[in-house]
This record gives sequence, structure tokens and C-alpha cells, in this order.
Amino acid sequence: MKKEEGFIGMIILIIIALALLKYFLNWSVFDAAASPQGQQTVSYTHQVIYTVWHYISAPVIFIWERILWPVLSLVWSTFQAFISWGQHNASTPSY
Repeated sequence: MKKEEGFIGMIILIIIALALLKYFLNWSVFDAAASPQGQQTVSYTHQVIYTVWHYISAPVIFIWERILWPVLSLVWSTFQAFISWGQHNASTPSY
């Protein structure tokens, strides 16, 4: 379930970035991709990303699932416990 949240967050971030580009620079990704040069760029970018991911996916997934995610989970649970401890101790008077 955690992976879907990250994916959805990434999609929302991309949509916000595209909206900001349209608002501030009057640049449309759809107009850019519709041109012949834009189609070539999109195709080339897709191929580069696919090739790079083909080589690095196994180590990246291993590092994320076995090292980074457990460490981040531990840090987050420790932070939550610290906040809970602080709330409990702040509400008890000290004499």
C-alpha cells in the first residue's frame, strides 16, 4: 500500500509542475509533444529511461526494500513515539 501512495504523490507533483509551467511560462506539454520534434524527444527520452532502468532496477529496488525503507520506517516510528512522549509529558505537571 505504501508504494501506491508514493506513485500517487509523484503523479500529483508532476501535474502541479505542469500547471505551474503553463501558468508562469505559457508552456503546454501537449503542444510541445504534438510537434514532430516533440514526438522525437518523447520517444528518445522514453528509450533512455527504459534502458537506464533496465540496468539499475534490481539494485535500486533491493536498496529501497532492504535498506532505505526499513530505516525510514524506523525513523518515522521513533519520531512518532517521541511526539507521543512529548505530548504525554507536556500534559503532566512537574513538581
